[in-house]
Amino acid sequence: MGAMMQHPTYDIRERTVNDSTVIELSGELDLMASTELVACLDAVCEAGPSRLVLDLRRVTFLDCSGLALLCRIRNRLAGGRGRLLLVLDDSRHRRLLRLTGLSYTFDIVTDLPTALTRTSPPGRTDTGADGIT
Repeated sequence: MGAMMQHPTYDIRERTVNDSTVIELSGELDLMASTELVACLDAVCEAGPSRLVLDLRRVTFLDCSGLALLCRIRNRLAGGRGRLLLVLDDSRHRRLLRLTGLSYTFDIVTDLPTALTRTSPPGRTDTGADGIT
């Protein structure tokens, strides 16, 4: 199994599935968590994964700091260095992405198997025209 780091408000677990690096985040993705996760996620990006899957299905709270962290990861993988996919099934978080104008900037799916096999271009979602259900 992969590495796991525990914190009072969030957990992070990293593992490799086929050719994908999967990061499972759970708990609160707020200012404190984002500040602490930056170095860890930057290191993952520096390793140059061809596909990075952020599984956010167990994230219970997501604020602007969490969104900034997601944008940072997306930007670090931009330019053909790797592909970022978000696994996100919480309608509140999907709505937050839509309201902030970020829903089209991420490749969002609702389950891990889809993320691991996804071949459509980034910014497309598996749910509807605007990616939000």
